[in-house]
Amino acid sequence: MEMDEDPDTLPAQRQGNIIITKYEQGHRAGAAVDMGHEQINIGKYANHLGIMQETELPPIRALEVKQRRKESKRTNKWLKMFADWPKYRNTKKLSQRVYKGIPLAVRGQAWSRLLNIDKIKSQNPGKYKAMKEKGKRSSRIIHRIQLDVSSTLQNHMMFIQRFGVRQQELCDILVAYSAYNPVSIPGQRYSWAMYPYSAWVSPEGVSTS
Repeated sequence: MEMDEDPDTLPAQRQGNIIITKYEQGHRAGAAVDMGHEQINIGKYANHLGIMQETELPPIRALEVKQRRKESKRTNKWLKMFADWPKYRNTKKLSQRVYKGIPLAVRGQAWSRLLNIDKIKSQNPGKYKAMKEKGKRSSRIIHRIQLDVSSTLQNHMMFIQRFGVRQQELCDILVAYSAYNPVSIPGQRYSWAMYPYSAWVSPEGVSTS
C-alpha cells in the first residue's frame, strides 16, 4: 500500500489502515458494543424514523394509522412520478410535492433524481471509487472519521451495528470526501460538518458506486 514518506505521518497511516480493515471486514455478530441491540425485537422498539427507544413502543393509535395511510398514498404518487420522470421533471406539480415534503421511504430516490445523480455519475465514471481508494491511502484523519461514524445516529436502527453495512458506507463516503475536498477546513482533510448530512445520503438510496 502506498504511503507518504513523512515519518511523522506513518503512525497515523498505520492506525488508519487498521481502522479501514475493520470496516472492510464488517460487523461481527455478538460484538460487545452491540450487546443489548441484538437481543430485542427492533420492530417493537424503533419508531417510524428508525430511532430505537428505551422502552417498547405503545400500540399504534388511530391517528397514527391515518397518518401512515396518508404517507403511503403520497409515497405511491411519488413512485408513479419516478416511473415517468421526464414528464414530471421541472413541472409545477413536482415543485408542489417537494414543497409538501418528500415521503421518507422515497426521499433518497427523489433527491437522486432532483440532483440528476445518474448524469453526474455517467460524466465521472469511477470517480467515487478512485477518491475512496485515494482517501484510504493518504487520509491522515481516518481516526477522526471513525470517531464521527461511531457517534452518528447511534440509536438509529441503520447504525446500531458497529462496522455494519451502513457504517461501512458512511465511512467510505467520508474517506472519499477527504480526498475529493482536502481543503474543506484549513489544515484538515475532511469537514466535520459534513458527517451528519452524509449519513442520510447512503441509507436513503443514493447510490455511491
